[in-house]
Amino acid sequence: MSLTEEQVTQIEKFALNKYDELDTTHGRRHAERTVRLAEHIAAHEGANVMVCRLGALLHQYHPEGAPAVDRFLRSIDVPDELRTAITHCVECVEFETIGRATTLEARVVFDADKLQTIGPFGVVREVAYRVCAVGRDLQTAIDQARELDRRSRDHLQTRTAHELAERTRADTERMFEQIVQWCDLSLLNDVDVL
Repeated sequence: MSLTEEQVTQIEKFALNKYDELDTTHGRRHAERTVRLAEHIAAHEGANVMVCRLGALLHQYHPEGAPAVDRFLRSIDVPDELRTAITHCVECVEFETIGRATTLEARVVFDADKLQTIGPFGVVREVAYRVCAVGRDLQTAIDQARELDRRSRDHLQTRTAHELAERTRADTERMFEQIVQWCDLSLLNDVDVL
């Protein structure tokens, strides 16, 4: 399974056009992080790095956009086996669809995306998205980010992703403890009042 440089360039352009339409938390930097994480996980798990890289690049189309990805890949003559493998990564990138994953590559791409919702970085990213792009109030955004951190950890598919997520667990728990203390000002209980 191989692609020409021109095909790769066309895929990159098609993918990046999608990210350019999105908010800053889902823009090109998200694409770059997802690709790097997917390549890292793929190398450690023995997955096809090219499929993971391209699946990660295209993942933001989400399952509902998988038919458009498939049509595009057909239009530039991506070989059927490779086209199917890449599209499957896009189809399985959500919590609701990861259970249908039949390939390691789809599980790798899922993990590369979900790792960005975990830990201090993920929480800040998700709160920013919910407040700025969706219009949630701060407390709701914090609560939703906390739940997403938990849910993402519970659904990670690969050993490598679990290891990366575990590195953030203690810092994340401390961060949420601090957030709660600031939200309810319980931190003042230890402060002498003049």
